[in-house]
Amino acid sequence: MSDDYLQLKDVSLSYHTKEGEIKALKNINFCVKQNEYISIVGPSGCGKTTILSLISGLLKPSSGEVLFEGKKLDKSIQIGYMFQRDNLFEWRTIYKNVILGLELKGMAKDKQSLERANNLLKKYGLYDFKDCYPSELSGGMRQRAALIRTLVLKPKVLLLDEPFSALDYQTKLNVCDDVHSIITKEKQTVIAVTHDIGEAISMSDRVAILSSRPSIIKTVQEIHLQHIDSPLKRRESPEFSKYFDNIWKEIDNAEKKD
Repeated sequence: MSDDYLQLKDVSLSYHTKEGEIKALKNINFCVKQNEYISIVGPSGCGKTTILSLISGLLKPSSGEVLFEGKKLDKSIQIGYMFQRDNLFEWRTIYKNVILGLELKGMAKDKQSLERANNLLKKYGLYDFKDCYPSELSGGMRQRAALIRTLVLKPKVLLLDEPFSALDYQTKLNVCDDVHSIITKEKQTVIAVTHDIGEAISMSDRVAILSSRPSIIKTVQEIHLQHIDSPLKRRESPEFSKYFDNIWKEIDNAEKKD
């Protein structure tokens, strides 16, 4: 397993506005291992989502570079991106939503890809609902469908931008278990942004904590709960509260220095 599967190397980003230059990120350095789940947390407005935009190619760094397996990341590398809401089209069936990415890439008639879509729907309990419309599904099932839509394209890296924030707390706990199970079985490499410290701890192998803007990585917290097989059970671990306190203090200190 490579330590530098994905790497941000001396990445900085500045915005230019009428008022002048705004520095968002400053010399961000971190590596992500293959099949690792990393969460990024920090004060509000510190640039967490900006990092995902840089990795996905939606933004270009002012300096530094994003590397994949030691080479500059480009459009040939499939990056999956899940947003805060499931973004399912209400007028398309679940199956039609799941194969949307294939259609956009001109792969809608590729037999192997379509078979993968059907297999994922079967594997994760949505095949019997493939002809239903999103409004007929629960919030958790919709999120599962959105994840399957992303996985059909076989992303090398999966980016999650507050993917559970639109769910109520009880649903969120169950969906986190569902998503974690799917990601683990599909051996996905994940970088997630969240404001929920508990979610970050329960889902992640490591948690990167950003400072206030211009953001640097203050510290990276190793999470040693992988022996517990579900995020929900990890929340019940005695170590959970210790991780929570450590991360909360780091974020709180960063906000007070803002």
